[in-house]
Amino acid sequence: MSEPDCGLRERKKRETRMAIHRAALDLVEEAGFDAVTTDQIAARAGVSPRTLFNYFPTKESAVLGATPADLDEMRALLDARPASEPILQSIRAIVEARLSPTTYDPQLRAQRRRVILSEPSLGPALVGNNIRAENVLTELVADRLGLDPRESVRPRVTVASALAAVRACIEHQHSGGSGTVEEAVDEAFLLLEHGFA
Repeated sequence: MSEPDCGLRERKKRETRMAIHRAALDLVEEAGFDAVTTDQIAARAGVSPRTLFNYFPTKESAVLGATPADLDEMRALLDARPASEPILQSIRAIVEARLSPTTYDPQLRAQRRRVILSEPSLGPALVGNNIRAENVLTELVADRLGLDPRESVRPRVTVASALAAVRACIEHQHSGGSGTVEEAVDEAFLLLEHGFA
């Protein structure tokens, strides 16, 4: 397959994935999580139930928009960073890529937040998704630092601090905080790099 074909194929996959995610959010916001079926999500997104499950293994993951592809993307983004780069700068680059205007939709994130806050049954899936992301990043960071994550707490604390900082920046925006989310992330990572004193 040629490079342009590859790019077109990936774009179509992203569009399909996003259509399923948006359909799931819309339906859950309209009717409630328990009342929505995967068949309804697939129909709203204009795909077959089988296609839905090719992208999202569960109804919960479709609502959260979380797929194994997210973890693969994080791996690829970190692998692309220079090995000599300070690890917080590498993590910050991953965050910036995921918050870029081409991937970050404030309205979609606000809708996802509304749905999650109104549907307590999504809590376990959200926590599980966050733990999986944190574990993958911890392994990657440990490898980059040449540390065994079972012997050193540094990789996990680095990742947990960075992810908590990003969540705080996004919540700052949703709560009416000043500036952009990118500016908040810049400030947060400066605090992580230089301390809070």
